[in-house]
Amino acid sequence: MSVYLMLGDDEERKARGVEKFRAGRQTDAYDAADTSPETVISACNSYSLFGDGSFVVLRNLDAWNAAQKAKIVEYLKSPSPEADLVLIGKKLGAREKLLSAVKEAGEVYELDQPTGKALVKWVAGYARDQGIALPEPVAQELITRCSSDKSRLARESEKISLYVAADGREEATLEDVAALCPPDLQSNIFAFVDALAAGDRSRALNMLEALSGSGEPPLRLAYMVRRQFQMLARSASLRGRGSPQKEIASTLKIPPFVAKKLEEQGRRLDEEEMERALETITRLELGLKGGSDLPDELQMERAVIQLSAGRS
Repeated sequence: MSVYLMLGDDEERKARGVEKFRAGRQTDAYDAADTSPETVISACNSYSLFGDGSFVVLRNLDAWNAAQKAKIVEYLKSPSPEADLVLIGKKLGAREKLLSAVKEAGEVYELDQPTGKALVKWVAGYARDQGIALPEPVAQELITRCSSDKSRLARESEKISLYVAADGREEATLEDVAALCPPDLQSNIFAFVDALAAGDRSRALNMLEALSGSGEPPLRLAYMVRRQFQMLARSASLRGRGSPQKEIASTLKIPPFVAKKLEEQGRRLDEEEMERALETITRLELGLKGGSDLPDELQMERAVIQLSAGRS
């Protein structure tokens, strides 16, 4: 029996870890948000059709409370000798019994995703393994478009490498990234708020069209924009107290590159403008929830015009 605990936010390394531990076996996969400890334990005590011990993966471990985790602690005192159990979560307290139990019975991995220059280096290295060079500006643009998601960065790097190699080249360009890697929703939200902060109404409306075309409901888009402006306001407040960028990133629980982007956007808006923006978005959300007879698309466009007013 082996038990593995993988913590942190590096989902790409977690996925590779699961494949390594699985070694080609069939997986019984569960999510703690909708699975009881008893179900997981029962899966560990079962056998495959071929007589092999089970390979059980539990994701989203953070969704369980202390009492639920305690049942796994109890199981680990006398586990199934043929089963392998992989527990995947974000964080466990240093004094949690489950952490101690896994350390005693198996292996614990802290897998935190690289950020900033470390992530740029990782992307460039991954691309190099695929046979192409990824200059720093190109790697940074790819990271922005993928919102630092390592799993997607790996997929997009592989796609770019095939494209570049087929073209007889050895180095990717910004044009390659623009042609092959569409920005994800979070990247588009950044670009949208960036346009609003700059007072660039035309670009903001174009970005709104791109966001609407992503299939996201207008109310969710409004929520994400409000969340972005709230982070802008909190970032500006912390910066006003003299907090350095690294501390702001830690306080807001965001990657350093996001903190840097918030600082850039926040310098374009004063406190009064941010308050007006939040009021406008709140009214928009109320309207989208049934408080207005106007079509959702028109409400969104009016909000964009109001948010960019006076700064174009």
